[in-house]
Amino acid sequence: MSFSALAARYARFTPSRQHVALPLLIMGVLYWLSAVPGTPLADDPALYAVFYWMPPSVQNVLHVPAYAALALAWCWALGAWLRVPVARAIGACVVASAYGVLDEWHQSFVPGRYASLTDVTLDVAGALLGIGLATWIGSRARTLEPHTGAGVEDRG
Repeated sequence: MSFSALAARYARFTPSRQHVALPLLIMGVLYWLSAVPGTPLADDPALYAVFYWMPPSVQNVLHVPAYAALALAWCWALGAWLRVPVARAIGACVVASAYGVLDEWHQSFVPGRYASLTDVTLDVAGALLGIGLATWIGSRARTLEPHTGAGVEDRG
């Protein structure tokens, strides 16, 4: 499916209050990921092994797309309450960035993990990227909306 087709679908899709479940789900996943201990423990689930093998530099880089997805999801979900695109963008960026700060604070209590200003910076950068994507997709969707043809005479 082309981007134009996706943007056209986005233009027809109106968010409702139930759509807040998507950003909350993303936040839950991020919380779970930040609760993974920094060093392997004897009773850790096997799934944690994936995170222990991943270099810290890769883990840091993944903050950007994770928080971009979170901000994009909040921007979409907030459409049920906020009709002004700028208000949605600011609200989504504030919520995603604030969650990044709170998640880093939470991570400081996890054994073998610590809070990092670099991670918070990457979280905010990801949130800004997500808002940029939401704005770009929204502008593309508005330019692709079908015209009703009102006021155009049929000259055939």
